[in-house]
Amino acid sequence: MTVSINGVDALKAEFDAHKVALDPHLAESLPVLVKRGNFLVLPTNAGWSESFIGSGTFTVSPSYQMTKTGADPSSVSRFATSFYGFSGSLVEYHKMDWDKKLYLACVIRRKGSDSESMHRLQIKQASGEGAVTAKGIGWKIDNLSVYGESYGTELGEVDLSTVLTQDRAYRLLLLHYPAEKIEWYIDDVLVGTQATIAKIPSGQATAVNTIVHSSINGETGGVLNYFVLMRPVIWQEL
Repeated sequence: MTVSINGVDALKAEFDAHKVALDPHLAESLPVLVKRGNFLVLPTNAGWSESFIGSGTFTVSPSYQMTKTGADPSSVSRFATSFYGFSGSLVEYHKMDWDKKLYLACVIRRKGSDSESMHRLQIKQASGEGAVTAKGIGWKIDNLSVYGESYGTELGEVDLSTVLTQDRAYRLLLLHYPAEKIEWYIDDVLVGTQATIAKIPSGQATAVNTIVHSSINGETGGVLNYFVLMRPVIWQEL
């Protein structure tokens, strides 16, 4: 059988069309995710405790919350909220089961450049604005440079080789695979992986699950830093 170049091109076009059709789409995957896991869309304007030091302040709406440091040196703006029901235990329902696959997705924006400032979004066993010091995962933004952060039995940090552009939105996705790896994505591109088991949380958490969104100004001050969190979503397999 002779196949012309046009025929090959037609076959390739048909194959590509099928391949695109097979690609997962969130609208189609969402019912499956909801059915097979714990799915939480976090309200950004209710249920959080706020903590501010110095010139720190905030802005909230139903779809976003913004930490703002103000220009005073060493100022802090922090939100924290606990969440229940992500445990396999009916007794310790408020403690995360880290032996389950977990997704953390959101959109973020940074504004203000201060080489001493630090911004974080974390799930951990504490409500402070510092690094994860017990089982937990998250994102660290050192001024505008992005890192992945995690803790199993020791702290892990992955340089995601990404410098944010001010006042631009970015889609973040963190995938936690128990006792295997953690992956960090920015705008749908894999930018870093943690595969050291000691740096990946596993087992039952020993304290309440807390989500922390924070900004810390530098000791010098003089810069108003913004860190905007939009549409945060958590999914955990059953």
